This record gives sequence, C-alpha cells and structure tokens, in this order.
Amino acid sequence: MNFKKILSFSLPILGAIPAVSVAALSTDDYVEAAWMTTRFFGAQRSGQGPNWVLDGTSYTTSFTKDSYNGKDVSGGWFDCGDHVMYGQSQGFASYILALSFAEFRDGFYDLYTGDYTDYKANKDYTRKGGKSNDVRDLLEELRYEADFWVKAAIDKNNFVTVKGDGNADHQKWVTAGAMTRLGSGEGGEPRSIKGNAEDAFTPGMASAMLAVMARVDPDSANQKKYLEAAKTAYAYAKSHKSVTNSSGFYESSWWDGRWKDGPFLAALELYRTTKDSSYKKEADEWYFDLDFATGSYTRLNYSNAVPLSVVMAEGVFAWAPSSGSFYDAEQFLNNIYAKNAKDGIFKGETGGAGKFSVRSPAGGAFLYALMSKFYNESKYDESIEKNVAYLLGDNSNKKSYVVGFTKNGASAPTHPHHRGYYGNEDAGRDVNSMGSAPEKNKLLGGLIAGNFDSGSHDGSTANWQVNEVCVDMNAPLVGALGYILSKKAPVKEVGSDIKVKVEEEKKDTIEAIPQVARVAGLKLFQSGSTVTISDVNGAAFVVQVYDLNGKMVQVFKDARKELSFTLKAKGVFQVRVTSRNMHRIFTVKSL
Repeated sequence: MNFKKILSFSLPILGAIPAVSVAALSTDDYVEAAWMTTRFFGAQRSGQGPNWVLDGTSYTTSFTKDSYNGKDVSGGWFDCGDHVMYGQSQGFASYILALSFAEFRDGFYDLYTGDYTDYKANKDYTRKGGKSNDVRDLLEELRYEADFWVKAAIDKNNFVTVKGDGNADHQKWVTAGAMTRLGSGEGGEPRSIKGNAEDAFTPGMASAMLAVMARVDPDSANQKKYLEAAKTAYAYAKSHKSVTNSSGFYESSWWDGRWKDGPFLAALELYRTTKDSSYKKEADEWYFDLDFATGSYTRLNYSNAVPLSVVMAEGVFAWAPSSGSFYDAEQFLNNIYAKNAKDGIFKGETGGAGKFSVRSPAGGAFLYALMSKFYNESKYDESIEKNVAYLLGDNSNKKSYVVGFTKNGASAPTHPHHRGYYGNEDAGRDVNSMGSAPEKNKLLGGLIAGNFDSGSHDGSTANWQVNEVCVDMNAPLVGALGYILSKKAPVKEVGSDIKVKVEEEKKDTIEAIPQVARVAGLKLFQSGSTVTISDVNGAAFVVQVYDLNGKMVQVFKDARKELSFTLKAKGVFQVRVTSRNMHRIFTVKSL
C-alpha cells in the first residue's frame, strides 16, 4: 500500500470515466440483444431439456443418466461450446444472472415460453415466433440451472463440481444428443462425475445463486427447495478450500488463491434472504480475508470474483476493502476499468486471439450497473451503454460479437466454436467441415471470445481462441442489458412476479445520497491515544485503522452515531471510515 498516495484522497474519484456519446442502437435493438443473449442459456441445457438448438435433430435430449453414487445429477448448463459441465464457470455465471434478475428485474422481459414449444409450433425461432407465458424469460432459464444445483448439493460432504472428461469430450464434433450415444472415450455415457473435490469456490457460488433464487422465485415450493440446497452447498463450501482442478481445462492455479469469494458471496446472499445474523458474521470473516490486492488489477471473470465481492460488500454491508489503496467500490472498479479505457471502452487485458477480450467491456458494464443500482446513481449510464453497444457492433468496424446479432448494420460472427449450433450428428465429420448452421440456430445469441485487433470475423470454427462462446461470458452482458432496459423501457410487472415492498428493497440497497453530502456530518476527535468518530446522520459505519506499512491493525464494524477506541501503539495511523453514504480518510498520531 502506498500510504502517502492514499493520504492525498478525501473523497472518491468522481467522473473518472471520460464523457462518451450515447450509442446509436435503438431501444428495440437492446430488447433484441437481451432476448438473444438470454435464450443462449437454453442452447446450453444438458439433460432432459428441452434444448432449443436440438429441435429437429435425431437426439433432442442428452446425458440424462448422469449420476453420482446412485443420485441423479443430470441437467444444468454446458459451460461453453463443448458438453463437459464445469461448475467453476457455471457457478460464477449462474450467480451473476440470478443477481441481475434480482436487481434489474424490470429490464427482463417475457418473450417466450421456457420449453420453447412456441417457436416449434410456429416454425419460427426469431423473436416474433415467441409467445409470452407470464414468466420472465431469464427466470425460466435460471430455474433450469437452479434445479441442477439442487441435485448437485447432495449433502455437506458431497457436491458435484464437474461432469464429464474434457479430453474425451473434445474428440468428436457432434451435438450433445449425438455425443451422449458415443462411448465414454468419446464423451458419451456413462460420464465421470466429480462429487467430492477440494473446492469451496464452486459450491459457494452455487449457494449464492440458490439463495438469490429462494428470494426472487415467485413459486413457494421453489423457494423452499432452493434455500435448503443453498444451505447444503454452503455447508460443503465451509468445510473445504481452493477450487476444482480440471485437467488443463480449468486449472485451480488460475484463481491465484482467490477462492474465498465463493463462500463469502454465499454467506452474504443467505443473510439477505434469511436475515439470519449468523450469516452476516460469517460473511464478515470471509470478506476481510479476500485477496483484494491481486483482485484489484484483474477484470471480472470466473477466476476473479473479487470486484463483484467488493461491490456487493459495499452495497449490502457498507464494507470497504481491507487492503490495498481502495476505500470504496467505485475506486476499486475505476482502477480496473476506467483507468484502462480507450475512447470510453473498457479495454484493459484485451487484444488479439486468446485474450477473451469481450470479458472486459461486458464485465465492466455489469459491475458499474450493479454499483449504480445500489447508489441509485446514473452518472455511469452512458458509459455502461457505450460498452454494451460496442459489443453489439456500434464500433468503427460495425463488428458485433454476439452470434446472430446484426441490428444497426452490424456484421455478426457465423462460425462459433459451439457443437450444438451446427446440428451435426455425424461423428465422422471434422470441425472445419461444418458449413452453415440450420437457419433457426443462426440466432444463437452467444458472445464470442473476440479479437479486438481485427476488423473482421475469423471464419474458422476450430479457432476457439476467438470463436468460443461460454456461459460465463454471456452472463455479465445479459446483466448489463437488463440494467439498460430497466432504465429505458422497464416492464414493471408480469403475471408471476413477486410484489416486493419498497421498504424491503431499501434494506438491501444503498440510499441515494448526493455526492457532496457523502462526508457531511462526519467528525473525528482525538484525545491522546483515544479516537472518537461521530456521524450526526446516525448511519452505521465501519472503521479500519492502518499503520504506515499499510497493515490493518484494528477494525470496528457496525458502529452507529459514535465510536470511541484506543490506538494500541504509538505512531502515525490512517483511519478509514466507510458507510453507505460516506467515505473518508483521517490521519492521526498517537504519542
């Protein structure tokens, strides 16, 4: 920590993102994009389905016999364009989507039925072929994944993290239904199932997702089963550590020790859902042990959920990072995204093939949207919209990164690295002989990994470094689109919605406080080694005391109106005060 640099700040850096112009896409274009990117998750369904890209093939179901110790664990989402099911990215994606639904619900529409019979009956897989059924589409996609996590959370000692073998799965380029009928050595049934991995991250993320679903699903039976499974998954996470290592496909080392975000977010969401203070206490213990240092220089992705944890901790508990030179979520995000923006686009850690460049603008847009919702602010709205629009083709090359999205004259990718897209069931065909996809599958809605260094699309299906599509990449984009539409064209209610009381919503969101008022009423008084902090507004606040080496030596949480404490040693200290409506740093000296 650079102590001298920190002392120069007394307020968050505001307006760090340069002014940008509003994108040229219409509101209906955003509706189209949200519809496509949400329905993409229906193309990732394993198990009984239905999976809409398999309509019209010989095998419309897949891997229905997945089991662990005799327990049915079929279902859930394929992680990318393959048919292995990696819980590491699944858990991350499912929590982000559930959280998006909870926070931006009015931005998610009801345009189709969750079993896709409307498209099949109309023989039209465009948006026009869909039919509303009084359930928001994202909720239906989330239920499919949540029902899998209920199965995966077998008990506190058994939790399924991976289904299938990546090496066997990648042998043949066929649909999930066709691969199921192949031998185990070529990715078929029976598949290997990992149900007792040394992993706290995956069950933690799954628990967080299920806890949110227990809060937002209007069906009382679903609420009950999701909450029970959330508690079971969290119990497993608490008795384990690290993250599953998956034979070169998802190495545990990629997390660089950042696995505690899973159980932290689980405890946080269980607290929000149950209001049981024991979960808040446990969230406290997890949060202040997160790796804020490495997490503050890497964009949001499945192996770095720290930026998301920071936003959620501030939004729910008014907690600030306990290490590093960041005293609120806004500054934390600005260090990753705004500081590395180019012409307003979040391009840190982006570039050519293999960089999975789309994660930067998609993840940044989602995080700023989430923070904006908590603060009830709109200053980042244009930037959020511009980054989303960039991915949808509002850029100098008119290059859309979403398969099938061609609105506003954009050129969309046509050769995604996705087996189901091509509808091929001939195991003898090579990946690069796929040709064109069935017409109905061309609106896949998957966000490709991308290449920001090229003005045109790569036409090689085998080039996964550019053309891979994954649930973890789509999820933040869906969330950001939901936020945009919740502001531009909100749908306040559909038939199945829960009516949430305004008073209850306020408990879980940051109050709208004008920027100039964030430190009003806050005072610090020192007498010898005793420090007293008061806030005339009566808001709860957190106090963190750091020495000159940047080490946190004392912390006091949930103080209200006034707090007095004694410095434990002599010397100069930094006293950082954070609440829902203020951020302030004081320098004190104890003699």
